[in-house]
Amino acid sequence: MCRMARAIPLNPDARRAQLLSASRQVFAERGYHRASVSDIIAAAGVARGTFYNYFDSKRAVFRAVLEDVMDAVAGAVQPIDVESPIPAQVEGNLDRLVAALTEHGDVARVLFAEAAGVDEEGESALRSFYRAATDRIRTALTLGQALGVVREGDTQMMARLLMGMIREPVFQAWLYGEDLDTRQLVEELATTVKGGMLR
Repeated sequence: MCRMARAIPLNPDARRAQLLSASRQVFAERGYHRASVSDIIAAAGVARGTFYNYFDSKRAVFRAVLEDVMDAVAGAVQPIDVESPIPAQVEGNLDRLVAALTEHGDVARVLFAEAAGVDEEGESALRSFYRAATDRIRTALTLGQALGVVREGDTQMMARLLMGMIREPVFQAWLYGEDLDTRQLVEELATTVKGGMLR
């Protein structure tokens, strides 16, 4: 008689993190629609009841995965310290943002491919992510304009352009199964920002 191995006892926060990590992996490998709760349970090595102690459904865990990814990405953009060299801080923000998007190969698919078109709740979460990330960038650009280091212009549009310049190389590298040279991406972004937005 084959018996399922018992899951290692973890505190609730660690168990939730384990389920989120397994879910993110499953969604990245199989896509939202093909993934199942059974796949997540198998990847996490837990019983079905354990999963349902934390999440009501596949949709609920997907939303939690999306929020987790969005928090990591949005938290990568730090406020500019006016007492320190600004171009270096801009490059640091770009470096952290690219790292957050590429640290786990699954982030690009979860955030850019699977979130769009899942359902209204997924679309709403995606809009919230882009709004929060764009607002952080726009705030930094507005401060830069006030300090005279960012050229005049519509900071909302500039922030959206920056988001697109970050998103597309990451997404397309995932789409084509390519290894992304993150250092090269950050250097190109920094050069573009310094040549096109900074004075």
